[in-house]
Amino acid sequence: MRPRPGADAEARRRGALLALPLLALPLVALTFVALLVLTASGVRAAEERRTSIGHAAMQPRVAPLWVAADQRLFAQEGVHAAVVLIASAPVLVASLTARELQLGYTGGTAVLAAVAGGVPMRMVAAFTSRLAFDFVARPGITRPEDLRGKRVGIQTFGGPIFMGVLLALEHLGLDPVRDRIHVQPIGGQPQLVQALQAGAIDATVMDGVFSRRLKALGYPILAELHKANIPFTGEGVVALKSTIEQSPQLIERILRALVRAVAFIEHPGNREAVVQILVRRLRVESPRLAEEGYQDLLQVLERQPYPSAEGLRNMRRLLARQNPRAATIPVEEVVETRFLRKLDESGFIDALYAPTRGR
Repeated sequence: MRPRPGADAEARRRGALLALPLLALPLVALTFVALLVLTASGVRAAEERRTSIGHAAMQPRVAPLWVAADQRLFAQEGVHAAVVLIASAPVLVASLTARELQLGYTGGTAVLAAVAGGVPMRMVAAFTSRLAFDFVARPGITRPEDLRGKRVGIQTFGGPIFMGVLLALEHLGLDPVRDRIHVQPIGGQPQLVQALQAGAIDATVMDGVFSRRLKALGYPILAELHKANIPFTGEGVVALKSTIEQSPQLIERILRALVRAVAFIEHPGNREAVVQILVRRLRVESPRLAEEGYQDLLQVLERQPYPSAEGLRNMRRLLARQNPRAATIPVEEVVETRFLRKLDESGFIDALYAPTRGR
């Protein structure tokens, strides 16, 4: 039987139509994969913009963190940051290791202790570089030698107050072992004030916002350590090495907000706002105390918060007496300054203090 005219052409047309869905399958598959990638990227980006920052200290030098949160500077940098108060620096480190927190705001002592314990932690900024505590004793103790055989309170072993006590005792010519000084964990600075007043401890270190009230009540100040110019790497931003590598944009956004917070604190027009933040966050009884804490803060904040290598070495030296592994830590490997260098070298930090810039 002869095919009718045009049958071949019609067959080819039908074949082409039948083939269209097959040809479209790869395109559909590629589109689906692209959507999955975009969705995953979007979820990951959203996760990176949400973070939790833990701090264990209750003192004015935490102000950059509090100001960045309360003045919505984190939000302005595209980050939703939850600020969480943690019981102590070792608990903070444990929370970071368990990834219950993404970032920490603590001192160099906690970082050195963590690295000595095998935790790959890094410090990306430190907003103070000198010891700023007062060494306060109970009434009746008027000389450093009166502390022999006495009890000195700290927040916890391995935290900034612990290191502050060790440096303060050394500055006064005392040694905890030789002079039989009992170092006792009590709690944060508000709890140390209560313990001193209750007679549970004989001395401790604390910030001026707390020590001035005790001084007015007759408690002697054995040393104003800010006058001694003792190198000390204070509170700043810390994170696991893996967090830094996986979320570099998050680290940069957090640092941008915090250096902006320092500029906000230093601007005279923002004094009242900062004092009110300190009143609320520190839960102090009097705005006058918060005002004094604010003035103390202005004396110690670093505009370019590079972690002090000198301070870390000073702290490593004393920490090694408790943990010999600390002596082997190269302090240069504890810090990660590339994010701060980028902000610094780009002129971002200097621009915050330009006379024509409104802050």
